[in-house]
Amino acid sequence: MLPYPDSLALPFKEGIRDLRSSIRREAKAGAVSSRFFGTPEPTRQLARLADGVFTRAERFAGMVLARDGADLGARLDRLGAGLAQGQVAERTRDVYAVCQAILDLDGPSGAFVSELKLASRNLDRPLTAPSDAALSAVRIAARMASLDIVRPCLSVVLTQEERDESTHLNARIALIAWLAVLVRLDNPREDARVILASARWAMEAEEGEWLALLKARKLDELATLWRQTVPYLP
Repeated sequence: MLPYPDSLALPFKEGIRDLRSSIRREAKAGAVSSRFFGTPEPTRQLARLADGVFTRAERFAGMVLARDGADLGARLDRLGAGLAQGQVAERTRDVYAVCQAILDLDGPSGAFVSELKLASRNLDRPLTAPSDAALSAVRIAARMASLDIVRPCLSVVLTQEERDESTHLNARIALIAWLAVLVRLDNPREDARVILASARWAMEAEEGEWLALLKARKLDELATLWRQTVPYLP
């Protein structure tokens, strides 16, 4: 069972998100059409028209069960409050929204965040001493990076493209998300989207070292680097 009452609506919304991601990517690149028909047209034009249809469909799916109207800043605040207590209380919706907002910064990418996977995994195990928010953030980021929550959309699967970037993308999104939570704790009045953009910029600047430390499970060292980075963001 899923841990919150979206158990009926969530699979429907997940399928719509997959199709919408595929349609947006096809509208931009025409990859499926090029592979099967040798030309990106006319499916690119059809995909552009369909994008509006599926955007409205997803909006309808979100109305099947009432959801809170919290903005991105409130979501970061709730996740930060959990870090301060050394845990992530049932905040699957918040984690999903933050991760998807980060992924959306890159535009149509052939991937999307699976809220269904997030909802079926337990992120609410104790992390570390409540006083060490940076280490808690790094540990939950490491846990999330291993869940494979960012997955390729249908069009990528159809074109049999390389999926070597999947592990890298999952780690990247997880690190940006939880660095953003830390930055919000330090700057509670700053605009949430500015915070996400600054965390993404920091990730781009330090990506090689941070990913290497994450892969080697040197989480204490990564937490130290984050403590040094946060005061300079956003």
